[in-house]
Amino acid sequence: MARILFVDDDQLTLETYEKIVSYFGHQAILVDCGGAALSLVHRDSVDLIIVDHNLPDMNGFELLEHLRANETALEIPMVMVSAAHDIFANRALAAGAKAYYSKPLLTKDLLDIIEEFTTG
Repeated sequence: MARILFVDDDQLTLETYEKIVSYFGHQAILVDCGGAALSLVHRDSVDLIIVDHNLPDMNGFELLEHLRANETALEIPMVMVSAAHDIFANRALAAGAKAYYSKPLLTKDLLDIIEEFTTG
């Protein structure tokens, strides 16, 4: 079972992620802003972080950079998702994401991401 932190400002998207990953035996941890994600990573362990580009307190690039500067989060794979298709892909990778996906994520895509980044 993987513990996956989802960071997205859209509550319906978070609920959808939670239903999908729970169905397949994983644990979803849901936060709606970058600050909450940073706090959570300081006090709790996760296996994967999936970050939306649009967040209310900072954008996804800033969050990735903050997480990469945090020794606790250095080894956690991070993936960025965005409805902006591929225009942010290179910037997301430069900020520390291991991969970039366009929204909406299909169930198969989400499961592929979990499989790729949480099994070693």
